[in-house]
Amino acid sequence: MPFRFAHVCDLLDKLDHVYSRYPPYLPKDATQKSRDAVLYWFKKHGQKIRYDANGLALLSTLFPERTHRMHELDSKSLEKIISRSLSLPSSRITDLTRWREPGAGERDLGACVERVVNQEADKTAAQPRASIVTIEDIEQVLVAIASQGPVAPPHATPLTLDGSSPRVSLGRLYQRLPARESKWLTRLILKSYSPVIVPDHLVYMSYHPFLPDLLAVEPDFSAALFLLRGMNIPALVHQEYASLAEMPRKSAPCQTPD
Repeated sequence: MPFRFAHVCDLLDKLDHVYSRYPPYLPKDATQKSRDAVLYWFKKHGQKIRYDANGLALLSTLFPERTHRMHELDSKSLEKIISRSLSLPSSRITDLTRWREPGAGERDLGACVERVVNQEADKTAAQPRASIVTIEDIEQVLVAIASQGPVAPPHATPLTLDGSSPRVSLGRLYQRLPARESKWLTRLILKSYSPVIVPDHLVYMSYHPFLPDLLAVEPDFSAALFLLRGMNIPALVHQEYASLAEMPRKSAPCQTPD
């Protein structure tokens, strides 16, 4: 099965706890804790990433600032899509726009979305912590949105999203997401997880030990992964890293949604 966005949010939450801490960690301690979080995450989800996840969708989700997707969505236009898709009353729309106020500080649109979705959930049944939305679902919608922009991303192909416009499909994603995932999706679309820093080299090495070198030559994720798939060479794993390539090759187990 594809890879759930909730799993990525688990990692982002861990890293957020590291980089949003007050008082802050010393830089070397923050680096070590973020490294530990990434290694644990790959150890926990390695088999799913190896057999199920779309590599391009995974890397694009973890490093949105490195993608070539060009779209016209900014905080204000995204705010309108969210308020419309969630059918927010005027009081909730006011809460959603708090990020615009002077002195909002660290409160961005993502944080406001999380708060509003939590408030709406309080009026209904208990909200599930995780959805079944996948990174592939999100990638499909974002590529479709970018394909309508002034500059289409390289290697992009037109996608059909149930006959709906890409922005309508994006709104439907928000309808399916709990508060935490709505926050991280918003930051993903706006291409900033700040203050979170995802350690890129460690992630690349954990995905495959050849990936960092390929990205040094071909920085586009899609092209680098294409080259990686074409390399019929046994992986040589750097001893410092716990790479997916270390895992013994075996038949992919039958998995049920978790």
